[in-house]
Amino acid sequence: MADCPYCEQSFADESEIREHLYEDHEYDELGRIDTKRVDQYVDEHNLEGSNDDDSLDQQDIDEVVRTGSAVDRHSDERWELHDVQALSTVEIVDELAEHGIETTEESFRDRAAEIDSAMTLADQWEDDHDVDVSGYDRDFIWMAAEVLWKRWVPGIPNRERIYDLLQEGRELSEKGHDVEACQRWLSVWEIIIAVTPDEITMIEAADDHLPNVLSLEAFLRSVDNDLATLAADDPAYHERRLEFCREVCDQFPDAPDELLLDFRHFVADSLTELGRLTESRNELEALVRDYPDDPWAYKKLADSYWLTDSRDPTDSEMKRAAELYQQALEVEKPLERPSIVSDRLDDIECCLPDQT
Repeated sequence: MADCPYCEQSFADESEIREHLYEDHEYDELGRIDTKRVDQYVDEHNLEGSNDDDSLDQQDIDEVVRTGSAVDRHSDERWELHDVQALSTVEIVDELAEHGIETTEESFRDRAAEIDSAMTLADQWEDDHDVDVSGYDRDFIWMAAEVLWKRWVPGIPNRERIYDLLQEGRELSEKGHDVEACQRWLSVWEIIIAVTPDEITMIEAADDHLPNVLSLEAFLRSVDNDLATLAADDPAYHERRLEFCREVCDQFPDAPDELLLDFRHFVADSLTELGRLTESRNELEALVRDYPDDPWAYKKLADSYWLTDSRDPTDSEMKRAAELYQQALEVEKPLERPSIVSDRLDDIECCLPDQT
């Protein structure tokens, strides 16, 4: 349930309040958190932005919020995150006290240990202290919670940190610092694991729980792709890719079959690249059992007997490979370029003792 701070209406979910703010309130009267909601609504629906020529688009807002310097403020001005970051901790605590919120580092730490979001902590403050604020002052409260979290309890992960790391990673990637960017993505993944409740086992449910600055499935696939790319130059990343893909499957066992199938293939591929052939075969055998209509598991398992071992295959291994190639050709789901599998099957059959 989301409440509009300007007209006290309540909405079932975040998408509804974004639409309401866009349609029923003036952009330049909104606090920062709500201008972000409107900007996202405009972006999602390919609409024209605010008619206020002085307003910033989302990219400019993000840049100002994250990199701007502190400015002199008047009580009726909008709070930006850099304004709060420029304050000392004592000044932030004093400003909170003016809104009726009393906090100390110890009490803050106790709250943070029980939750996973600075926004949630700010909501608790408002409820516990019966705070009656709206607009810009309400923005200050959640910004203060985020800044104090970084200063007082940096070791406790929160959902807001995901945004920062994503931004850092994008900036590094744009500059060609792919290794450092990938490390930021992996740090995001660590936070996702930390803040996702154990009972959430589906991608869709996790998306609802996490900040709406990322699409989880697209993010997971992007991280895997980056790890695979880095592994081409540094084989150590095969190990990290293996670990990551296993974590994804363990964290979200009820994810769509397509995603689980792909990531289990990535596990097998990484094991093969690491020279752990027996483990790779075991993973592919499990895929054949679990996804009997997937031709790639048969094909890769056959390749492991026919192509990837350093020694010559035994007669029984060659027969097993021939059976698997045949199964890859016969399943309902088609292979891309099936002629490659057909050619390999022909090569094996020519080499089998009973074919000579």
